[in-house]
Amino acid sequence: MSTAGIGTASTGFLKACCADLWAQPGVRLLAGDALRPGGVELTRWALDELALPEGSRVLDVGCGAGATLRLIQDLGLRPVGVDYSAALATEAGAIGATAAGDAERLPLRSATFDAVFIECVLSAVPTKDLAAGELARVVTPGGAVVLSDVTLEGALPPPLESFVGWIACAAGALSAGGYAALLERAGLRIERSDDHREALTDLLAQARRRLALLQGAIGSDIVGTDGGGFAADAIDLGQTLLGLATEAVGAGTLGYALLIGRRPSR
Repeated sequence: MSTAGIGTASTGFLKACCADLWAQPGVRLLAGDALRPGGVELTRWALDELALPEGSRVLDVGCGAGATLRLIQDLGLRPVGVDYSAALATEAGAIGATAAGDAERLPLRSATFDAVFIECVLSAVPTKDLAAGELARVVTPGGAVVLSDVTLEGALPPPLESFVGWIACAAGALSAGGYAALLERAGLRIERSDDHREALTDLLAQARRRLALLQGAIGSDIVGTDGGGFAADAIDLGQTLLGLATEAVGAGTLGYALLIGRRPSR
């Protein structure tokens, strides 16, 4: 996987920056606790499709603060979470077993989980083939890998195809077919690939509304900030990037897909 468009930053630095970004309270305010298009509703839809028996072990790669782990637990399944951010892994540990770890080198035994979820994470992983191989390694024979992520068809506007765009899960995205090929190279059989771009549209609209409310609150001194002009510049940049992303969705350049791949049974 090429890292063109992200300058000379190391892949480790990119992953650390992405993890730090999603750990920020401001980002969670804009995107919600699930921090991804479709939220837990899309995760529940996928779990319903899998129809896992009670007590099945389910891994969430990039578990964040634990929204998916909580849903998995509520459905009578056994959740385990991994996140690159040690702070988020610790927070999610209040819900279920978690560990700080890298999607490219999961700190878990092979053939351990009945299902593995990786939601809006793989687009921000620099070496995607390594991560896909790890997903296939830790799922049991006959088990499923559920991948949901931003999709990219064509070229992004320059402000999005940048370091900021990479860690915001845009510049590193693949097409739906690209994700399918990635899972297939890892030895998984694709069972379904569904278009959920409306979930991305809804998330962007929500973030723009919340950012506008925050901007108004700061301007009215309802919310204090020590950042002064920096805070205003950051909000302006956020609105610009969200606007460009919304236009890209409307043009069909950006989308959101959910794929289910299954490891063949022995």
